[in-house]
Amino acid sequence: MIFKATISQTNFLLKKREAICVFYILLIMVFINFVGNVLYFQGMDIVEMIQPMKLLLLSFDRTNLNATNTLLLIQLYPLLVVFPAGFSLARDYQLGTRVFLVSRLGNATYQISKYLSVFLATMIIFTVPFLLEIILNCISFPMSAAGNLSNLSMYDGAYRNAVDKYLMKGIYLYSPYLYAVIGTLFFGAVSGLFGVFTAAVSSLIRVKYNVFFFLPVFILLNLTTIFAGRFPKEAPSIKWYDYILLFDDEGKKAGFLIAGILVITLFSIIAANISGRKDCL
Repeated sequence: MIFKATISQTNFLLKKREAICVFYILLIMVFINFVGNVLYFQGMDIVEMIQPMKLLLLSFDRTNLNATNTLLLIQLYPLLVVFPAGFSLARDYQLGTRVFLVSRLGNATYQISKYLSVFLATMIIFTVPFLLEIILNCISFPMSAAGNLSNLSMYDGAYRNAVDKYLMKGIYLYSPYLYAVIGTLFFGAVSGLFGVFTAAVSSLIRVKYNVFFFLPVFILLNLTTIFAGRFPKEAPSIKWYDYILLFDDEGKKAGFLIAGILVITLFSIIAANISGRKDCL
């Protein structure tokens, strides 16, 4: 029952105007980035060519050449990630559809399927465009190319130090292509978690205007960049994008990432339980 309800609600969310809008925004950004890469690197000798995965929109390595598209994504992400499905629970309350769904599915099934569908819908929207870019880059650029946008030799000590700071370094050393696919799926999963977090906040706080629910994720992510500036330069980064972008060579601690995911997950579970009990009274 939960599986069927989750699939049904996920399909419904993916057909919503908000989800389609965000999907096409990301797809257009990916297309612009891809076309820019093709025009810039056309005719370049394979020896000088950059590793295709480091040209992706999600690649932090782009900041060494032209970071316009990637920086735009970083700026828009805190708002875009909420839009596809984060408001769905609040809308169910406002439109009265929650009462119908609970009477049909039961409160527990409704709650679980709703949060799972929010996670899946957001993850799909924030994964598919970037997986498509991986495919396009594999088709359009030589897969044997091994250069990087910092123009460092792969035998250079500075380059090795940068690679040591990658999350999932072992996967990257095994295959940059596998690293890009797994990293993109992880990016989508984290995006799905932010969608669930927004839905959880909306279950606790009832407001007239859903625009309020842009704030929790926006504030949370921007606080990491604000407080990062107060730490010593040698301290591990706490900036959110250093943990979810590919090929990020900023110093970081995996423990910070795990702790952040656990806190958001626990908050969402607790909020769902509290709101579920309130609604049953």
